[in-house]
Amino acid sequence: MGACKRAEAEKEQGRACAEREPVNNSGWFVGNIRRPFLETLKHTDKECRRTWLCCGGSESDAPSEQYSKSGTASAKAGDLEANLRRRKRDSPRWRGLVALLAACVFSLCGSCIMWTTDAFHNFVANQMVLDENKGTFAWWVTPPVNPMFRVYIWNYSNWEEFQQDPSLKLKLDEIGPFAYKEIISREDIKFDDKGLTIAYKEARKYEYTPEKSGGDLNATVVVPNLPFFGAKAKLDLLWGPVSMVLKTLRMDSPLVTLKAQDFIWGYDDELFRMSKLLPSDNVAMDRVGLLNGKLRPDDITILTGASDIDKLSYIVRYNKKANLNAWPEASCNSFEGSDGSLFPPRTIRARQPVYAFKPEACRLVKFVHDKNVMAQGIRAARYIVDRNAFNSPRTFKDNLCFCNKTDLNECAADGLFDTSPCTGAPTFISYPHFYLTDPAVAAPFEGMTPNAEEHDMSADIHPRLGMTLQGRSRLQLNVMVTKDLPHLRKGMVLPVAWFAEDLPPYETGFKVMILVASYLLDAIELVLLYVLPFVALVTAVVIVRRLLLLRRAGTALCAADDRGAYERPVSYEDEAADKTYCS
Repeated sequence: MGACKRAEAEKEQGRACAEREPVNNSGWFVGNIRRPFLETLKHTDKECRRTWLCCGGSESDAPSEQYSKSGTASAKAGDLEANLRRRKRDSPRWRGLVALLAACVFSLCGSCIMWTTDAFHNFVANQMVLDENKGTFAWWVTPPVNPMFRVYIWNYSNWEEFQQDPSLKLKLDEIGPFAYKEIISREDIKFDDKGLTIAYKEARKYEYTPEKSGGDLNATVVVPNLPFFGAKAKLDLLWGPVSMVLKTLRMDSPLVTLKAQDFIWGYDDELFRMSKLLPSDNVAMDRVGLLNGKLRPDDITILTGASDIDKLSYIVRYNKKANLNAWPEASCNSFEGSDGSLFPPRTIRARQPVYAFKPEACRLVKFVHDKNVMAQGIRAARYIVDRNAFNSPRTFKDNLCFCNKTDLNECAADGLFDTSPCTGAPTFISYPHFYLTDPAVAAPFEGMTPNAEEHDMSADIHPRLGMTLQGRSRLQLNVMVTKDLPHLRKGMVLPVAWFAEDLPPYETGFKVMILVASYLLDAIELVLLYVLPFVALVTAVVIVRRLLLLRRAGTALCAADDRGAYERPVSYEDEAADKTYCS
């Protein structure tokens, strides 16, 4: 109360306040001072009275609450000018407070959105919609990297000896790899009117890569006679008389000797030409070959993701068919899965299972999350094929609709998948070397060495963009003996060849672009998650402090001058000084 003690000595002068006469509203001030400040004058009189009491004056001697005429007009005008200056000075501070409040609200709302919703991730995912005006469309049309496709042929090296002594195991030699660069192009691209689907032709070309190959294309191999087993399956009821004809024509051998290149890309076969005369739902081919069918363009229609980003690149029609029409239930005939070029980003981020249609498997294949990995320097989610995908319905009931047999005991063993409804021949697929297959299937053979590192399938997928950063596909083609043959018993599954498809690292330019985008998105997310709450907290603290200062600015300091004791408003400069407040 230092100021009050100093002011006490000037009580007598302060009584001048009480001697002043009330203001006449029609007097000088009304004519010369703007009306809004009259209230300020009245407030000043109240302050004068409160100051008198604060400084020790008695109630009876307190100044009137109304301003008096005593004192010069210039003094009153000076008070008003001081008020005007103070208001002008405080106006930017109020504007600053409003700006701080807006920043606090924005930061707080942004924090709530980031922590309680998926708005940021949904925004990023929607950038992957296949649209002609977006960057993703260009590299979808022309993939930035060409997969490496390798073929390994199983050579039955002791077939002659086995025919002499069926007690021997068939010796299998892995011939290859025969490596090819797979060039994928998408042509005749057509959007529907609403931009919800894309129809296109997907064509493949294969360029032989000798430096990555480990076999001679002109080498001879002893392999299963695919036309023989196909004809046998189609003419099962008439096999007795047909077999006599085939024997006469010397077409009855279950194994044949061919050049590796012919076996891969196709060779002429009389029996195959004869079998094409029979009715079939399958696409006719001119020649027999492991990869001959891959040279035919596929007509595909997929979803762009515009209507539902969780169905990005899902197949709607495949080769003019809306479903496979190969299995007894609609769920197993569905194409409703990715074409493999992109996967739904939100599904990958949630580490939920995804589905991809594999034409060679004649079905959708389920992929499940295995672990998080680094792929090309980028964090990725590794997906592997569901371990039950190729299991028998005897052990995995969800595969029941993939068996057309009335007796479950006739369904394929674990690890084998029957593709005959699609191929028209007793073909089965499995992992290479019968990896994850019932050991009884590989028992008649010598030379199988399955291992996960070389023979498993996986895809490393970008968790935000849904694009495959690294991937490898592994499948083995097999053919089943459907009736007892000389030296080969019914139910025996003969390996034919296996295929490896690998996605090599992206070129430097594209890789850097994806790398920068990945880390930039990570940085933006971290800023939004953690910096926004910090900004909200800091601005809230500053706002509270400013409000406290403004509250004090509404109080008064005890002061005295030649007119006596009075109050004056607290300024921001007084905050740091040792002042005494009267209220």
